[in-house]
Amino acid sequence: MTVSFPAAARRSPDGVRDRRRALSGTALRSLRAAAAIAASVGIALAIVAAPAPAPADAATGAPDAGSLSVAVAPAGNGVVTTTVVSVAVAVSNTGDAAAASGTVSIALSRSPLTTSAELTAWLDARTPADTAVASVPVTAVAARGTATATAAVDLGALGALAPGVYPLSAAYSSSSTGAQPLVAHSVLTVPDAASAGSGVGVVVPITAPPTTTGLLTADDLKALTADDGALRTQLNAVTGTPAILAVDPAIPAAIRVLGSAAPASARQWLADLLALPNSRFALQFGDADLATQVAAGLPSPLSVSSLDPFMSARNFTSTAAAAGAGASPTATPAPDGRTLPTLAQLLDIGAARADVFWPATGSATAAVVSALKSAAPSTDAADPAPITLVGTDALTGAVGARADAAGAGILAYDDGASSALRTASLASDPVHQGAGLAAASAYASLATRGAAASAPLLVVVDRATGRSATGLRAAITAASSLAGRTPWDLDALLAAPAASVSVTGGTADDPTRVDALRDLLDQETRVAAFATVLADPTLLTAPDRAEILQLMGNVWRAAPDQFATALSEHRDATTTTLGSVAIVPPSDITLLASSAPLTFSVRNDLPWPVTLTLSATPNDPRLIVQKSADVSAGAAQSTRVQVPVQARVGSGESTLDLQLRSSAGVEIGPRVRVAISVRAEWESVGIVVMSVLIGVMLVLGIVRTARKMRRRRITAATAAHNPQTEDVDG
Repeated sequence: MTVSFPAAARRSPDGVRDRRRALSGTALRSLRAAAAIAASVGIALAIVAAPAPAPADAATGAPDAGSLSVAVAPAGNGVVTTTVVSVAVAVSNTGDAAAASGTVSIALSRSPLTTSAELTAWLDARTPADTAVASVPVTAVAARGTATATAAVDLGALGALAPGVYPLSAAYSSSSTGAQPLVAHSVLTVPDAASAGSGVGVVVPITAPPTTTGLLTADDLKALTADDGALRTQLNAVTGTPAILAVDPAIPAAIRVLGSAAPASARQWLADLLALPNSRFALQFGDADLATQVAAGLPSPLSVSSLDPFMSARNFTSTAAAAGAGASPTATPAPDGRTLPTLAQLLDIGAARADVFWPATGSATAAVVSALKSAAPSTDAADPAPITLVGTDALTGAVGARADAAGAGILAYDDGASSALRTASLASDPVHQGAGLAAASAYASLATRGAAASAPLLVVVDRATGRSATGLRAAITAASSLAGRTPWDLDALLAAPAASVSVTGGTADDPTRVDALRDLLDQETRVAAFATVLADPTLLTAPDRAEILQLMGNVWRAAPDQFATALSEHRDATTTTLGSVAIVPPSDITLLASSAPLTFSVRNDLPWPVTLTLSATPNDPRLIVQKSADVSAGAAQSTRVQVPVQARVGSGESTLDLQLRSSAGVEIGPRVRVAISVRAEWESVGIVVMSVLIGVMLVLGIVRTARKMRRRRITAATAAHNPQTEDVDG
């Protein structure tokens, strides 16, 4: 199975240089591997976990038994509707040598499983069921290949089976397996008419692969919304189904901020999403991890305040461009003069129920539910109360889809069925997919028995990467009729009577992620202070907040090593940003006059102009300086600024401390100390010397002139006395 994570690169508004680096190719390749491993773990629900594959025996060429595995799946998603049930078996060989042909024995237990815990224990077991019901031969399995077989199981021969969930096993034996057969487990579900007709809701996430940038770039969107892209795959899978959509609003925002520059495939994807009739709700921006935010002590979930820096006005010059990008506004200026889409318009996912929260599976503790209860306070009684999705494993009490925990609204999804559906959606072949769907049917059947039989059921096809449209669609289709139920939308589920429950489970969030978030927020505080050098601080703060939310996305939970790499890169980029405006360290200065302006240089590496104040503080009273000077530094350039200085002594050594500050008084860059040597007495000496030199030159000039005039008079007199004499002066 291939997991695709497109390389991410920051979108720079109006040619603005990136200050955040995307994940390196190495990190992304590692993340792909981690995601693939996570997916394979889910598929193990229906497979016997054999020892690690070993090389073929060098002498015989036979595969080691550890390279073989078997899976079993009854037809019809494991739900019995006839007396003869078709059971499919797949034997896989990961070795480099072929495996001998063998036989698969199908067995069934007449003792039904009565609880979800018993079902989970059975699926994890390694012993066959007690009653053999069929046997089927399996051909030789080629190296790195799979052989399949189908057996017909006549349930009529066993007598009537009451409604319930019955253990099913397949034991594969051949000369390649040794003395112990390989056993796989599944289940058959005999439906109970009591739960037929009740409602079932299916929640499906619409999310993007991980990125370290605030928004997906145009190249990312082009790849993800192409015919084989992950976002197009998800949308195709939910189209025509009753799935309840959980949409990451950062995806439509990424498309809309591009305006007319958005890829055509992305604009079409957004139009298709908005046209779907499915009920829906918005995830946090970037599907940010709610449990981590609560554990970090935040009073409410983080959100973005602006996405303006990602937009360019030239991409919103026509009504058609705005509409084509899925944005509701036109290019006609609003009353406040704004022509760009507003934040609400950028994040719009269509008609959606507000204040629905979906923490990562297993992370919804009592503290998380309580915090989210008050996460969206409203003074309008007409506004809906916050609702949190919580898995049934964390709840105690009679659980249907709609529940209440100490006043906190809850939508409870069945953990067992949801996990099995996720496995089925990730399966790469029909047998493994069928095994997952059979398990989902069984979990749903057990969940709806007893007092909760008439209550609606909720399941989720949980977050995952790398699944196909057919696999996801098969899981959604099966989920929409689990235990003979009929699909309900979000409004119907929320309108159902709420059962009283207690939140007693859930896992406290990883301290590493909590520390990471606190560090990110600390960096954000420093960036926000630094951003006061700009006329519009959101040019820095808005992208920074978006990046933090993307880094806290739930998708990173499965890849802690790559998450650490992304955090390190973000920290380095923040350090670069904070050092982008500073005083260029000057060399030592010699002051040869009692007063003179000193010139310093201020470096601005930002792609925007900055406004600052340069403060100069002498370290002794012998220097009198202008304490501050205004600095307006252009984008990506150095600017010279002069500071007048006056010396009270003729000679001495002193220092001057220089510090940049923003208009808000925030210190920008490090304090710079410059050494000053005062040599003001040289000024008097120089004047005397120059005066003497000038006097000497004047005297010499007068003497020379007088002598020259005297020679001319003598020459003239001689010429008058003797006309034949040549003019000596010629």
